[in-house]
Amino acid sequence: MRNTHRFILVFLIVTLAFSYYLTRNKHFVGVHYIIDIDNADVKLLHDNKAMIEVCDETLRRANVTIVNKAVHTFHPQGLTLLYLLTESHFSLHTWPEHRKLRIDFFSCQNHKKCEIGCDYLRRVFRDATVRVQRLFR
Repeated sequence: MRNTHRFILVFLIVTLAFSYYLTRNKHFVGVHYIIDIDNADVKLLHDNKAMIEVCDETLRRANVTIVNKAVHTFHPQGLTLLYLLTESHFSLHTWPEHRKLRIDFFSCQNHKKCEIGCDYLRRVFRDATVRVQRLFR
């Protein structure tokens, strides 16, 4: 048990130090969130209109500005959405037959906006497996 506590403490210290470094040393121009969602609700994934509404609401909550949106549906299933944002871009690709979706969310202004969007997606897909990678670029 002591080793577990030590590991958690070291992990938290390293995470805080890295976060401090990133906020003080702005060598990056943006942050890229790569969101993998597995075991998602099949009914939702097959409902392209609902998926578009989820993405629209994600971006509304993140308080980003949509410049343009492209939608492509695949037959018999699947959806690709691309949003051009003043902040950068957001894309979604679904594979309902595999219960998977993949999202890219890049912002060159404020990564807190991406965090707000990710939090909303975690709530929408709370019964799925949601993995988020954050890359400072």
